[in-house]
Order: sequence, then structure tokens, then C-alpha cells
Amino acid sequence: MHYSERLLIHIKQAERITQAAKEAAVREAGITAAQQAALAVLSDNPGINAAELARRLSVTPQTMNSLLGRMETRGLIARTPHPVHGTLIEIRLTERGAEVFAQADALVAKLDARLAEGLSADEVAAVRDLLARIVHNAEAPGL
Repeated sequence: MHYSERLLIHIKQAERITQAAKEAAVREAGITAAQQAALAVLSDNPGINAAELARRLSVTPQTMNSLLGRMETRGLIARTPHPVHGTLIEIRLTERGAEVFAQADALVAKLDARLAEGLSADEVAAVRDLLARIVHNAEAPGL
């Protein structure tokens, strides 16, 4: 099989193009795609710590600390010591962070709908299923 026909090429192209589209979409809310992803996780997990947030976003702790520093400076998040375990730092969205996330999330939802244009609900479900199976296969030992 020619390399241009490999599944990896198509997955990489789809990821590159959709990520660029997401960057452009959330820029309208004044944030980056990385910041949007962090705000999304924080919106569902208030009080999460930086290490767990980095794991969930598949970035290094150093990258996460830099990202959090920029978000804190902009007033999007607050970092506070855990009430019982003072050495742990909890991260939460601020009111402003929740507003910016809501705006960015609406833009991402609009992009998501655009990506699904022309696809039936069954086709969208099939794409999700196929991608989940590809991820599972990629994570399996022995690759």
C-alpha cells in the first residue's frame, strides 16, 4: 500500500485541519485551543490539580504550569490550597473563566456541527465508534 493510502495519513490530516479550525474558532473568544481544552476539563472537574489536568490533556506538567499561569493572569482561573491537604493546589474557573468558556464552547459546538454537515446521525455515531476503536487499537501493547 502506498503511504498516501495509510490510515495514519488521513487521521493526521483530519487532526491538523480540525485543530486549526478549532484554533480559529476559539480565537473569537480570546483564547487558544489549549486554553479552551483546559477550561472544558475544569468546568467538569472543579478543584482538579495541575498534574491531573496535564494528564487529561496529554501535556507535560511544565506546559500545564505555563498554560495555567497565563490563564490565572487573565483572571480565567483561580488556584487555591486544598482545605485539608495544604500542599495540593486546587484549580477552579473564575466567574470570568466560566463566561469565556461558555462563549468558546458555543463556538466549538458550532464548529462541531459544521464538521457533521451532510452526515446522518448514524454516520456521526459510526465515525465516533470507529475513531474510538482506532484509539483503542493504538493504545494496545505491541505496536
